[in-house]
Amino acid sequence: MNMKAISFFAAAVAGSFAFCDNTGERLRELENICAYEPCDDLDAGEIVPTPDDIIRKYHVATNDVVLDLWTLATRYSPHETNDNKRAVRDIAVMFIGHYGDTNDFVRLSSIMTNRFDYAQESALFAGFSILEPSPALIPFVRGIVTNECVFSSGLRESIYVRLLDICSERYTDMYIGDPAQQARIAAFFVERAAIETDLDYLFIDRCAYTLNPWYRHSQQRRDNLARLRPPGLTGKPAELYDAAQADAAQEE
Repeated sequence: MNMKAISFFAAAVAGSFAFCDNTGERLRELENICAYEPCDDLDAGEIVPTPDDIIRKYHVATNDVVLDLWTLATRYSPHETNDNKRAVRDIAVMFIGHYGDTNDFVRLSSIMTNRFDYAQESALFAGFSILEPSPALIPFVRGIVTNECVFSSGLRESIYVRLLDICSERYTDMYIGDPAQQARIAAFFVERAAIETDLDYLFIDRCAYTLNPWYRHSQQRRDNLARLRPPGLTGKPAELYDAAQADAAQEE
Protein backbone atom coordinates (compact mmCIF):
# COMPACT_ATOMS: atom_id res chain seq x y z
CA MET A 1 0.00 0.00 0.00
CA ASN A 2 1.53 3.35 -1.05
CA MET A 3 1.72 6.39 1.23
CA LYS A 4 -1.20 8.12 -0.47
CA ALA A 5 -3.45 5.09 0.10
CA ILE A 6 -2.27 4.76 3.69
CA SER A 7 -3.04 8.42 4.35
CA PHE A 8 -6.52 8.03 2.85
CA PHE A 9 -7.17 4.90 4.93
CA ALA A 10 -5.98 6.62 8.13
CA ALA A 11 -8.23 9.60 7.45
CA ALA A 12 -11.21 7.33 6.85
CA VAL A 13 -10.59 5.44 10.09
CA ALA A 14 -10.18 8.69 12.03
CA GLY A 15 -13.37 9.99 10.47
CA SER A 16 -15.28 6.89 11.51
CA PHE A 17 -14.09 7.25 15.10
CA ALA A 18 -15.03 10.93 15.06
CA PHE A 19 -18.49 9.95 13.86
CA CYS A 20 -18.85 7.45 16.71
CA ASP A 21 -17.65 10.01 19.24
CA ASN A 22 -20.05 12.57 17.78
CA THR A 23 -22.95 10.15 18.04
CA GLY A 24 -22.14 9.34 21.64
CA GLU A 25 -21.82 13.01 22.53
CA ARG A 26 -25.10 13.78 20.79
CA LEU A 27 -26.85 11.01 22.70
CA ARG A 28 -25.46 12.26 26.03
CA GLU A 29 -26.70 15.77 25.31
CA LEU A 30 -30.10 14.46 24.30
CA GLU A 31 -30.33 12.47 27.53
CA ASN A 32 -29.52 15.64 29.48
CA ILE A 33 -32.34 17.40 27.64
CA CYS A 34 -34.76 14.62 28.58
CA ALA A 35 -33.58 14.81 32.19
CA TYR A 36 -33.81 18.61 32.35
CA GLU A 37 -35.94 20.00 35.18
CA PRO A 38 -37.40 23.44 34.38
CA CYS A 39 -37.15 26.19 36.96
CA ASP A 40 -40.20 26.73 39.15
CA ASP A 41 -39.93 30.51 38.69
CA LEU A 42 -42.15 31.30 35.70
CA ASP A 43 -40.72 34.84 35.53
CA ALA A 44 -37.11 33.67 35.19
CA GLY A 45 -37.15 33.82 31.39
CA GLU A 46 -35.73 30.33 31.23
CA ILE A 47 -35.05 28.75 27.84
CA VAL A 48 -35.92 25.07 28.16
CA PRO A 49 -33.77 22.86 25.89
CA THR A 50 -35.45 20.61 23.33
CA PRO A 51 -34.32 18.12 20.68
CA ASP A 52 -34.41 21.05 18.23
CA ASP A 53 -31.14 22.11 19.85
CA ILE A 54 -29.59 18.78 18.86
CA ILE A 55 -30.85 19.10 15.29
CA ARG A 56 -29.33 22.57 14.93
CA LYS A 57 -26.04 21.83 16.69
CA TYR A 58 -25.23 18.55 14.96
CA HIS A 59 -26.98 19.23 11.64
CA VAL A 60 -28.86 15.94 11.80
CA ALA A 61 -32.24 14.98 10.41
CA THR A 62 -35.32 14.77 12.57
CA ASN A 63 -35.40 11.02 12.00
CA ASP A 64 -31.90 10.72 13.49
CA VAL A 65 -33.14 12.41 16.66
CA VAL A 66 -36.15 10.09 16.79
CA LEU A 67 -33.84 7.08 16.60
CA ASP A 68 -31.78 8.57 19.42
CA LEU A 69 -34.93 9.09 21.46
CA TRP A 70 -35.84 5.44 20.97
CA THR A 71 -32.33 4.51 22.13
CA LEU A 72 -32.97 6.42 25.36
CA ALA A 73 -36.51 5.05 25.71
CA THR A 74 -35.24 1.48 25.51
CA ARG A 75 -32.12 2.09 27.59
CA TYR A 76 -34.16 2.07 30.80
CA SER A 77 -36.65 -0.59 31.79
CA PRO A 78 -40.40 -0.12 32.28
CA HIS A 79 -39.64 -1.39 35.78
CA GLU A 80 -36.89 1.16 36.45
CA THR A 81 -36.93 2.44 40.04
CA ASN A 82 -34.41 5.29 39.74
CA ASP A 83 -36.41 8.51 39.39
CA ASN A 84 -33.88 10.23 37.12
CA LYS A 85 -33.72 7.31 34.71
CA ARG A 86 -37.50 7.00 34.73
CA ALA A 87 -37.75 10.68 33.83
CA VAL A 88 -35.37 10.27 30.88
CA ARG A 89 -37.38 7.39 29.43
CA ASP A 90 -40.70 9.12 30.08
CA ILE A 91 -39.68 12.38 28.42
CA ALA A 92 -37.98 10.58 25.52
CA VAL A 93 -41.27 8.82 24.79
CA MET A 94 -43.11 12.14 25.01
CA PHE A 95 -40.69 13.77 22.54
CA ILE A 96 -41.25 10.93 20.08
CA GLY A 97 -44.82 12.17 19.80
CA HIS A 98 -43.53 15.58 18.68
CA TYR A 99 -40.76 14.44 16.33
CA GLY A 100 -41.91 11.00 15.21
CA ASP A 101 -44.49 9.81 12.72
CA THR A 102 -46.81 6.88 12.10
CA ASN A 103 -43.77 4.62 11.66
CA ASP A 104 -43.25 4.95 15.41
CA PHE A 105 -46.81 4.05 16.29
CA VAL A 106 -46.37 0.29 16.68
CA ARG A 107 -43.54 0.71 19.17
CA LEU A 108 -45.50 3.35 21.05
CA SER A 109 -48.50 1.01 21.18
CA SER A 110 -46.52 -1.58 23.12
CA ILE A 111 -45.92 1.04 25.81
CA MET A 112 -49.32 2.70 25.84
CA THR A 113 -51.14 -0.62 26.24
CA ASN A 114 -49.07 -1.64 29.27
CA ARG A 115 -50.81 -0.13 32.27
CA PHE A 116 -47.88 -1.16 34.47
CA ASP A 117 -45.45 0.96 32.45
CA TYR A 118 -44.79 4.35 34.05
CA ALA A 119 -44.42 5.82 30.53
CA GLN A 120 -47.93 4.74 29.50
CA GLU A 121 -49.42 8.22 29.66
CA SER A 122 -46.53 9.75 27.70
CA ALA A 123 -46.86 7.05 25.04
CA LEU A 124 -50.61 7.60 24.88
CA PHE A 125 -50.26 11.31 24.25
CA ALA A 126 -47.34 10.72 21.89
CA GLY A 127 -49.60 8.53 19.78
CA PHE A 128 -52.34 11.14 20.02
CA SER A 129 -49.95 13.87 18.79
CA ILE A 130 -48.86 11.79 15.82
CA LEU A 131 -52.45 11.12 14.77
CA GLU A 132 -53.85 14.62 15.50
CA PRO A 133 -54.22 15.66 11.84
CA SER A 134 -55.35 12.22 10.66
CA PRO A 135 -58.82 10.68 10.30
CA ALA A 136 -57.33 7.77 12.27
CA LEU A 137 -57.42 9.92 15.41
CA ILE A 138 -61.07 9.16 16.19
CA PRO A 139 -60.79 5.34 15.95
CA PHE A 140 -57.66 5.64 18.12
CA VAL A 141 -59.48 7.68 20.78
CA ARG A 142 -62.55 5.43 20.63
CA GLY A 143 -60.33 2.44 21.32
CA ILE A 144 -58.99 4.17 24.42
CA VAL A 145 -62.17 5.52 26.00
CA THR A 146 -63.94 2.19 25.59
CA ASN A 147 -61.14 0.07 27.06
CA GLU A 148 -61.48 0.07 30.84
CA CYS A 149 -59.14 -2.90 31.26
CA VAL A 150 -56.04 -1.24 29.83
CA PHE A 151 -56.65 2.48 30.46
CA SER A 152 -57.51 4.01 33.81
CA SER A 153 -60.45 6.38 34.15
CA GLY A 154 -57.95 9.23 34.59
CA LEU A 155 -56.27 8.49 31.25
CA ARG A 156 -59.57 8.11 29.45
CA GLU A 157 -60.82 11.41 30.85
CA SER A 158 -57.53 13.08 29.85
CA ILE A 159 -58.00 11.92 26.27
CA TYR A 160 -61.47 13.50 26.17
CA VAL A 161 -60.01 16.78 27.50
CA ARG A 162 -57.19 16.72 24.93
CA LEU A 163 -59.70 16.09 22.16
CA LEU A 164 -61.73 19.13 23.22
CA ASP A 165 -58.60 21.29 23.61
CA ILE A 166 -57.44 20.81 20.03
CA CYS A 167 -60.76 22.29 18.89
CA SER A 168 -60.24 25.44 20.96
CA GLU A 169 -58.41 28.37 19.37
CA ARG A 170 -57.21 29.57 22.75
CA TYR A 171 -54.82 26.61 22.85
CA THR A 172 -52.74 27.87 19.94
CA ASP A 173 -50.05 25.22 20.31
CA MET A 174 -52.60 22.39 20.02
CA TYR A 175 -55.40 23.88 17.93
CA ILE A 176 -56.25 22.15 14.66
CA GLY A 177 -57.84 24.45 12.12
CA ASP A 178 -58.87 21.66 9.77
CA PRO A 179 -62.69 21.85 9.46
CA ALA A 180 -62.94 18.18 8.47
CA GLN A 181 -61.04 17.04 11.58
CA GLN A 182 -63.07 19.34 13.80
CA ALA A 183 -66.27 17.91 12.31
CA ARG A 184 -65.08 14.37 13.09
CA ILE A 185 -64.34 15.33 16.68
CA ALA A 186 -67.66 17.13 17.10
CA ALA A 187 -69.55 14.10 15.77
CA PHE A 188 -67.57 11.80 18.06
CA PHE A 189 -68.68 13.73 21.16
CA VAL A 190 -72.33 13.44 20.11
CA GLU A 191 -71.75 9.72 19.63
CA ARG A 192 -70.27 9.40 23.13
CA ALA A 193 -72.97 11.59 24.69
CA ALA A 194 -75.45 8.89 23.72
CA ILE A 195 -73.61 6.00 25.37
CA GLU A 196 -70.89 7.07 27.85
CA THR A 197 -71.74 5.79 31.31
CA ASP A 198 -68.42 5.18 33.04
CA LEU A 199 -66.82 8.64 33.06
CA ASP A 200 -68.02 12.19 33.85
CA TYR A 201 -71.10 12.23 31.68
CA LEU A 202 -71.88 15.91 32.15
CA PHE A 203 -68.42 16.79 30.82
CA ILE A 204 -69.07 14.70 27.69
CA ASP A 205 -72.48 16.34 27.40
CA ARG A 206 -70.91 19.81 27.63
CA CYS A 207 -68.30 18.93 25.01
CA ALA A 208 -71.03 17.66 22.70
CA TYR A 209 -73.09 20.85 22.78
CA THR A 210 -70.03 23.13 22.81
CA LEU A 211 -68.80 21.67 19.54
CA ASN A 212 -72.33 21.13 18.15
CA PRO A 213 -74.50 24.15 19.01
CA TRP A 214 -77.52 22.45 17.41
CA TYR A 215 -77.31 19.70 20.01
CA ARG A 216 -77.72 21.92 23.08
CA HIS A 217 -81.52 22.23 23.03
CA SER A 218 -82.25 19.22 20.87
CA GLN A 219 -84.63 16.39 21.63
CA GLN A 220 -81.68 14.07 21.16
CA ARG A 221 -79.87 15.68 24.09
CA ARG A 222 -82.98 15.61 26.27
CA ASP A 223 -83.46 11.92 25.54
CA ASN A 224 -79.79 11.14 26.26
CA LEU A 225 -79.81 13.00 29.57
CA ALA A 226 -83.01 11.29 30.69
CA ARG A 227 -81.86 7.82 29.69
CA LEU A 228 -78.33 8.04 31.11
CA ARG A 229 -79.10 9.85 34.37
CA PRO A 230 -77.51 7.76 37.16
CA PRO A 231 -80.07 6.43 39.64
CA GLY A 232 -80.18 7.80 43.16
CA LEU A 233 -78.41 11.11 42.51
CA THR A 234 -78.49 13.45 45.50
CA GLY A 235 -76.87 16.68 46.63
CA LYS A 236 -74.62 18.63 44.28
CA PRO A 237 -74.43 15.92 41.56
CA ALA A 238 -78.24 15.93 41.39
CA GLU A 239 -78.29 19.73 41.18
CA LEU A 240 -75.81 19.73 38.32
CA TYR A 241 -77.71 17.08 36.42
CA ASP A 242 -80.99 18.94 36.99
CA ALA A 243 -79.36 22.08 35.60
CA ALA A 244 -78.20 20.22 32.47
CA GLN A 245 -81.66 18.81 31.88
CA ALA A 246 -83.25 22.23 32.40
CA ASP A 247 -80.78 23.75 29.94
CA ALA A 248 -81.56 21.07 27.37
CA ALA A 249 -85.31 21.71 27.78
CA GLN A 250 -85.03 25.37 26.77
CA GLU A 251 -86.31 26.31 23.37
CA GLU A 252 -84.04 27.94 20.80
